[in-house]
Amino acid sequence: MSLSVYVHIPYCIQRCRYCDFTTFEQSKIMPPQDYVSLVLQEIRQRQSLVLERQIRSLYFGGGTPSLIPAELIVSIVEELAKCGFEFDSNCETTLEINPATLNPQKIEFYLKAGFNRFSVGAQTFNDRLLKACGREHSAQDTRETLGLLNQMELNYSFDLLFALPGQSLEDLREDLRETLDFGPKHLSAYCLTVPESHPMALGRAPEGEQIEMFELIEEELKGQQLDKYELSNFAQRGRESLHNLSYWTDQSFWGLGLSAHSYLREPGWGVRFWNPKGFSEYQDQVQVRAKQPHTELLDGVGPYALLPSAQKEILKAHEALTDFCHTRLRLKDGLSEDAVRIKWGRPAADSLSLRLKSLRKSGWVESFDNDRWRLTRQGQILSNQVFLALTYLASDLERLEPTVV
Repeated sequence: MSLSVYVHIPYCIQRCRYCDFTTFEQSKIMPPQDYVSLVLQEIRQRQSLVLERQIRSLYFGGGTPSLIPAELIVSIVEELAKCGFEFDSNCETTLEINPATLNPQKIEFYLKAGFNRFSVGAQTFNDRLLKACGREHSAQDTRETLGLLNQMELNYSFDLLFALPGQSLEDLREDLRETLDFGPKHLSAYCLTVPESHPMALGRAPEGEQIEMFELIEEELKGQQLDKYELSNFAQRGRESLHNLSYWTDQSFWGLGLSAHSYLREPGWGVRFWNPKGFSEYQDQVQVRAKQPHTELLDGVGPYALLPSAQKEILKAHEALTDFCHTRLRLKDGLSEDAVRIKWGRPAADSLSLRLKSLRKSGWVESFDNDRWRLTRQGQILSNQVFLALTYLASDLERLEPTVV
């Protein structure tokens, strides 16, 4: 089995008003070289405990990875290779960038290091809305960055944020028009999600109009051969994000850096573990592990053995099945009863079939290709209710628990 690797780079020019990721203004935290040094130590300490050695995708997210020196980013790639990880011949290597943070020389440096995909966090071409979001870049910065990527004939994805305070349907239509003029091969469209008490919750379009926005995006992108392969992601055929697909298709992924999450399919029904959100806690954990003898690191049930209990979760059968159903139904390819039968057994597959048939009566899911199921248009809008109906309890699968060793 192949592995996906995510590296978190928490540095930003500013904190966007809607952001709930672990990011910081670059002047308020440790220098990037010190942070990257910790990430390199984490790779060396855990590398022998990650069973998969073939990397199918490598993703640098944040934050704004393109903000720090390119040499530091590339040093992480080189460290993975030094520790014996091999990059698949078709490995997708992605760097998240913000407009106005790259130039041709920096891009060439990344290309020589094997990067072949860039993810542009533009959000909108409307300067008024950018200001409302707390973004520092301008719409013109975005135009210049996309023009540079197109001029160099590079593979990139575009992030679009909608249902912003004060954004109308016509504003979104104009965003889509300008976005499509640049011809991205992949686009991620995210509806702004903030608590009702959040300042950015004021002045947003009502729910009915947000649904119209959702439908407008799909309609406009479909006309440009950008197929909706996941609830929020559109791509031309062959340009789907391999890295994101690993999250939605039950593949192992390893997260490095501050607050990064990991999932390993084995042992048992799988395990999730994650790093702390605070710099001091992350630094302390990396440095403590550096002092542990290698044999001690091997004790326990895996690379998460020395983590506090609040930073790991050994999955049970019902939790793994719930995750599997929720992530697969996000995809256009849908959920296969046969795949559930193979991993969890016939009783689990039969139980799932009954739940799906009940949801079909509500018009939220539909069957295709004999044993596969996917969300209908109505089901996509009400996906949280579908996922709730496909949330399993321990009592549902109590006889399927494996022995974890």
